[in-house]
Amino acid sequence: MTLTPELNQLIYSILAFLVMVFILGKFAFPPIMDMLKKREETIRGAIDEAEKTREEANRLMEEYKAQMAEARKEAQETIEKGKQLGESMKAEIAAKASEEARLTIERAQEEIEREKERAIADLQAQVAQLTILASSKVIQKSLDEKSHIKLVEDAIAEVSGLGKA
Repeated sequence: MTLTPELNQLIYSILAFLVMVFILGKFAFPPIMDMLKKREETIRGAIDEAEKTREEANRLMEEYKAQMAEARKEAQETIEKGKQLGESMKAEIAAKASEEARLTIERAQEEIEREKERAIADLQAQVAQLTILASSKVIQKSLDEKSHIKLVEDAIAEVSGLGKA
């Protein structure tokens, strides 16, 4: 038993197939094609939107990088200004300390000079007294006031000459 189709059955099958293709082409394919076109447009829109989003993200990334570079630059400038301010403050403090040391040394030297002058004056007074005492012992007599003053002045002048030499 062989299964070969009969000619009329073959013609009916072909005719039915063509009618089916015509009906599908007239009623089913246009909505399917419209649906496919809409789907294609939706996909294309999504791709375009994704591309725009990617470009926007790239633009924002570049802006972010530029802002970060600017922030780093400003931070570096701030650090540099801080260093300069620190150095200037250091120099100013050192200058003040140096000036204060100089003034302290000057005051000490002035104080030393005053003490030296006071010591010389005390020494002169003691020398004068010792001179009078020694002179009166040598002369074995008491001097009158005029002679006494003259003797003291001479001794002071002599001691002053020694102190300056």
